[in-house]
Amino acid sequence: MKAFVSWSSGKDCMHALYHFLKNPENQAVCLLNMSGEGNSQPHSHGISSAMIRKQAARLNIPLLQKTTSRGDYEKNMKEAIARLKSEGVDAGVFGDIYLQEHRTWIERVCGEAGVSAVFPLWGKSTSGLMEQFITERFKTIVVSVRKEKLPKSFLGRLIDNDFLTDIHTFPATDPCGENGEYHTFVFDGPLFAAPVLFEKGDITEDDNHWFLEIK
Repeated sequence: MKAFVSWSSGKDCMHALYHFLKNPENQAVCLLNMSGEGNSQPHSHGISSAMIRKQAARLNIPLLQKTTSRGDYEKNMKEAIARLKSEGVDAGVFGDIYLQEHRTWIERVCGEAGVSAVFPLWGKSTSGLMEQFITERFKTIVVSVRKEKLPKSFLGRLIDNDFLTDIHTFPATDPCGENGEYHTFVFDGPLFAAPVLFEKGDITEDDNHWFLEIK
């Protein structure tokens, strides 16, 4: 199966890619990153397009970055998928775990664009996925935190066993952040040729999130 991977730079898309590639018949043709207009950042995650390009280079997988506004997101995503389909892609890989409404939307968009949608993490325990991700030695930093869900102190933390212990003390928070509680940037692990080097920058905020710049 030749597939693109829906890419935000975080742990769930990385973990989905990792599971997808366990089948030697599967090939990740490219990473598809939908980035926001005007600020060079993907929606809601705060990671610069330049850092995502560095990440893709370390993974040695081609990257397609498509600029879009929120209002044109579906249209622009379909255009990107159509381009990939013309190049031989027949599926898209997504890191969703249990949000059925979002899965239904993805399946519709992919179906209308003529490709199938694949969900390697679907239905798995989020605590189990986190434990597995840590055991597999991926290295990941928290780059945004939703204010109503987690304290600011989680910003900039590495995903490790201490993180997993601490996040379980917030019972309304999903350990994987499946409901947008936090987002991450993966900078090393078993799929990387070498770590992505970065420095921590400024902390910014909007009404709902704190963001850590990495550069």
